[in-house]
Amino acid sequence: MNRDDDDALLVAFIDKELDESARRAVDARLAADADFRARLTLLQEGGRPFAPAFQALLDEAPVDRLQASFAERIDREERLPTPIRGSLAWRMGRLGVAASVILFCAGILIGHYGPSWLARSGEMVTRAADHDDDWRQAVAEYMSLYTRDTFVMEPASQDIELTTLSAKIDVALTPERLALANLQFRGAQIFGFQGAPLVQLGYVDPTTGPVLFCIIHNFEADAAMKAERRGGFAVASWARAGRGYMLIGRLSPDQTADLAHSLETRF
Repeated sequence: MNRDDDDALLVAFIDKELDESARRAVDARLAADADFRARLTLLQEGGRPFAPAFQALLDEAPVDRLQASFAERIDREERLPTPIRGSLAWRMGRLGVAASVILFCAGILIGHYGPSWLARSGEMVTRAADHDDDWRQAVAEYMSLYTRDTFVMEPASQDIELTTLSAKIDVALTPERLALANLQFRGAQIFGFQGAPLVQLGYVDPTTGPVLFCIIHNFEADAAMKAERRGGFAVASWARAGRGYMLIGRLSPDQTADLAHSLETRF
């Protein structure tokens, strides 16, 4: 499969236009092919192959015929008496013909791609702006809004909720696998970051309050665990098998690292 075919496949994958079988095939290739993952990241951040498509449309447009008509009209009007050629109306007429060539081509592009292309252009700008602050930073920023009461899940509904979220990121989530010492599991939510599903599992520490364990299926490369601080929170994060993991809270750095290592052995 060549680069153009790969791009078309990945764009369809990003836009969720593939059926389940095709998506699984892409997932498998992304897990095994670093270059394919890098191409996905580029396309997610705005590097979509619009230019070749635009050029193909321009090639189909009758630009030569319009330009020839424009030149013929100019030649004819150049032979008009000088007073007429110096008039404002004559000069505006020439500008109008030139503009018609440009607008005709622009109209083809806009008419072909329509609102969807304009929406994707805006999306590309947004993704480029988001690139500097990755998904971990995004979580850290809204983490400050959480309280002990943010997550409320009835025990009877936990298994159903976790089964649903497991399918979103293709990772088995069970109460046993998610249990953390001295933390009460309170619920789960799913978000999206740059087209990737982001599952957020909420806990409460009796002393410091909310703690989040986040998993994103974004096909990032494997990375060893890293401890840091973001926005006043202790953070421990790692990546494995195309998924990013992060534990974040107001716990001490040592306690955060210990809990994260416990989770890393299970994920």
